[in-house]
Amino acid sequence: MKFSKSLLDEIKSKIEISDIVGKRVILQKRGKEFIGLSPFQNEKTPSFTVNNEKQFYHCFSSNKHGDIFTFLVEVEGLSFPQAVEQLAEQAGVEIRTLTKDEEKKIDGRKKLNSIMEIANDFFMNNLLRDNRALNYLNNRGINKDIILEYKIGYAKDSFSSLNDYLKAKGISNENILLAGLIIKSEKKKDSFYDRYRDRIIFPITNIYGKIVGFGGRVINEDNKPKYMNSPETEIFHKGSLLYNYSNIKSPIKKIENLVVVEGYMDAISLCSKGFKNVVAPLGTAMTEKQLNLIWGLVDSPIICFDGDKAGKNAAARVIELAIPHLKPGKNIRFINLNDDLDPDDYVSKNGIKSFFSLTKNSTPLNQQIWKNFLNSADISTPEGKANLEKELRSILRQISDKDIRKHYGLYFKESMDKVFYNFEKQPIYYDKKNKFNSFDKFKIKDSKVGSGEKIPSGLETLLISGILIYPEIIEDNIENFESCLINHKLLNQIRDEIINFLSRVNSYDLEEIKNFISREYGETLKKELKFSKKYWSNYKNSTIETISSIWVEIFKDDQHIKSLDIEINNFDKNVKSDTNEKRLINILEKKDIELKKITEKYGQ
Repeated sequence: MKFSKSLLDEIKSKIEISDIVGKRVILQKRGKEFIGLSPFQNEKTPSFTVNNEKQFYHCFSSNKHGDIFTFLVEVEGLSFPQAVEQLAEQAGVEIRTLTKDEEKKIDGRKKLNSIMEIANDFFMNNLLRDNRALNYLNNRGINKDIILEYKIGYAKDSFSSLNDYLKAKGISNENILLAGLIIKSEKKKDSFYDRYRDRIIFPITNIYGKIVGFGGRVINEDNKPKYMNSPETEIFHKGSLLYNYSNIKSPIKKIENLVVVEGYMDAISLCSKGFKNVVAPLGTAMTEKQLNLIWGLVDSPIICFDGDKAGKNAAARVIELAIPHLKPGKNIRFINLNDDLDPDDYVSKNGIKSFFSLTKNSTPLNQQIWKNFLNSADISTPEGKANLEKELRSILRQISDKDIRKHYGLYFKESMDKVFYNFEKQPIYYDKKNKFNSFDKFKIKDSKVGSGEKIPSGLETLLISGILIYPEIIEDNIENFESCLINHKLLNQIRDEIINFLSRVNSYDLEEIKNFISREYGETLKKELKFSKKYWSNYKNSTIETISSIWVEIFKDDQHIKSLDIEINNFDKNVKSDTNEKRLINILEKKDIELKKITEKYGQ
């Protein structure tokens, strides 16, 4: 009895392997894994591990390894079909065996896999007998050991040498064509020619290590295209594969600092120099499936694409891909190469130790996003600053996880505050012997901030109470509401709870929001916020558009005053230069003026 892979995957997705193993083995949680005594042999020190995320168990003492099905087969003594039936019933999954057509497809794929193995043997033998191709690789730092380890080959500069070889093995043109190894001639009827000619050949394997396709790189730089992959076939799907993935995927070995490069030549070059934790998409933009494969290996992979414009654009596309799929604990980092260098160029120029150092100091995703947007922004004008803030908000909207979105928002806010309000980036110190002595201490003492007066907390209460009384405001002002800086602990908590509630509901349902606010904050509005409630009562006969515009005005006033506070706080209390003294005094005076305006506008 045969079962489809999709059926087995569905069963595994609905059952934690630790639940199955835990019925026979006493397990203890240790980090991301469970550990216990081996069920396969007697031992006193636990060597048996279970990993729910990767859906496997591994026994170090017996070297046995498997999933929920193999565990029941090896420990419970069930046959594989019996294990599938038992687990399917537990998972609530209906069992469906393969149809004849499905079995035929699987047999066809196995045949193609076999053809690819034979073809790879042919390519490898070609390379070992061709001095020109060997010299090319040796000049790139790729020696015989690397050639054998990664099964690198060579396609002869011949019209049909591979096709002739495979036909001599009894393989039909039809199957060789299905494998993507030959191309049908448009000029000559029933004539075929080899897809790869005069190219270094890199076998591409699926996640199980089976060869499913090839990548070919020209030796003669005048030939085009420079790189050529297998076409899409029954077994080769470019967007679902990563070069070198199966070589480094290990159920027991923890991978440190996995680097993602642009292509297989970059990957092999790094491997040849001792950095083997490297994978590559197949010369195309990374796909969601490839990103998930990478995240399955490590939590924080490192993107290291070429330093030219194309490489930077490709890295930017990875950021676009990753942002909506960020999860707690899953991140990506970046190495930014300069001077149009690719990873191989960098290592050749600076050495492998320097490259290891780059991996340790790689840039986390949030910092890379900030860096990219800041470098392309014009923050010399208010409009430019506003545009940068708008672009960063658009990034936040794409992050689906609310906790990650919150922390990214805080990081962007802090970064903007530092750049906008302390652009000189130099700490300001006060020298007691400072000869300038133009700092007017009395002027600061007389200012409201100098005397300790704080921002009118009433603005924060007006913002939150406005939302509680008129939830309709939220729909058009969600970004402002989510990003605004609120100092008061209770008010900040209310804002965060409302945002969390909104992230849980499927759509914007005003009645549902009103019910939530009434249920959770009705008493707060009556007691703690009764004075600000009185302020809003002045507008009870106004349209929601008018009320919303008033709320936005309060938001702008409140955040503007806070931005001045941030700018003041970025000055050290002790000031060193004449210019900085005057600048600080100007800001203090500006804040006093703004405070006066706000008091006149909203009252005490």
